[in-house]
Amino acid sequence: MILPTILLAFINYSLAIKCKSCYSYNNQACIQTPDCESDVCIYEQLNSANGIVHTLRTCATKGAIYTFDDGTTMTNTNQCVTKTTRQGQYYVSLCTSGDYCNLNCRTTVTPIPLVPTIEPIVGTGAISCYDCSTSDGTDCQTNQCKGTYCGYERKLVGNQMYLTKSCLADPIITLDDSTQVTQVDICEVRNTADSSYYVKICNDVNFCNNYCSPGQAQPTLPTPQKQALVTCYDCQGSSDCFTGSCQGLYCIYEKQTRISNQNTYYTKTCSAYPYATYPDKQTTQTIDQCETKILNDVRYEVKICQTGSYCNSKCQNDASNLMTCTQCQASNQNDCSGTTCTGHYCTFVREINQLDPSKSFVKKACSSSPYIAFPDNSIYNNFGACQYKTLSSVQYSVKICNSTSYCNSYACPDVNIPTPSPQNSVSRLNFLLLFIITIIFSAI
Repeated sequence: MILPTILLAFINYSLAIKCKSCYSYNNQACIQTPDCESDVCIYEQLNSANGIVHTLRTCATKGAIYTFDDGTTMTNTNQCVTKTTRQGQYYVSLCTSGDYCNLNCRTTVTPIPLVPTIEPIVGTGAISCYDCSTSDGTDCQTNQCKGTYCGYERKLVGNQMYLTKSCLADPIITLDDSTQVTQVDICEVRNTADSSYYVKICNDVNFCNNYCSPGQAQPTLPTPQKQALVTCYDCQGSSDCFTGSCQGLYCIYEKQTRISNQNTYYTKTCSAYPYATYPDKQTTQTIDQCETKILNDVRYEVKICQTGSYCNSKCQNDASNLMTCTQCQASNQNDCSGTTCTGHYCTFVREINQLDPSKSFVKKACSSSPYIAFPDNSIYNNFGACQYKTLSSVQYSVKICNSTSYCNSYACPDVNIPTPSPQNSVSRLNFLLLFIITIIFSAI
């Protein structure tokens, strides 16, 4: 009985192949680790939305299965599969063809396209969805997003109710036991070992993820205006490129320039989302315009567009995009007027001390970037409208716009925010002192 066991172990060992094991950051030299052996080797390349390229070569630890960041899986072997998610564009290969087959991402057999478990609706444009979450059992409709599908997930764990409404690129919601919901336009009841779910994936009407109630008719909503696909350049490199193509709801142009040595890197691709995410986790603010942002030693020039095919060929704000803005600043008053300036954006900033409203500051100016940070480092994110925030008894009013010239001429209207009352703390102190004195005299 010992011989068959040894023979079986030998056969299993002989099936293993050698895999390259290293990691490369942004096309730099691969950081080597000792080669490994497995039944399956992995090649993974992620071209992030911010232009950074991550490349990993290693052994598979879960067999011939790969899970993308959006929860979808692939089991194709010996093929180079490409997929675009919110994180960026992937090139993945699970190979078994021979030693070190993961040196490159390549196909050795007839390609089989990676598709979801159900047939997607071909040519579907973006629809509007609610994008919010709660953990106290209440409903929400606070934010909105655009996606190929809308998702609704209501989860009950013990006595705790969690609600999530979101946009989806693919018709998949993964539950806490790793099972996946893939049916579209149906409110399903799902139970796992630990939780109970109401789950819905839909793309029939705008805001179809407002609620999910099995057995109840859906409310009548307006017919959605679905967005047509555009064809975009799909390429990247250290010099400008005009090769490759893909189709999406939006095209993306990104150019990174390292200020210290002027090295550049270009990325052009397509996306299902009307924004891109910078390394500081902030998103772009505009559509069909070239944005500029500097982080550390890198200047980013980014454009999200949908004006027509190959609209991501360049990112350039010419003279026709320039605005004439009001330029002035003043202290101890809520508004100002003065000279003019020219820029891509007009800005309005006002600070009012709520403890002494006579102490205020207002400034109107031009800017080349649609970004202003509040003192707590949060970013203005209400482009074209006034945004308010109160920090340390100071009310901040901020507006960035480029709809028309002089769009910053009119001050943001005042809003009624409760004024702090420092007397409250004094009253509490007096009460505390009186209480202590009472105790002392009672003891005497």
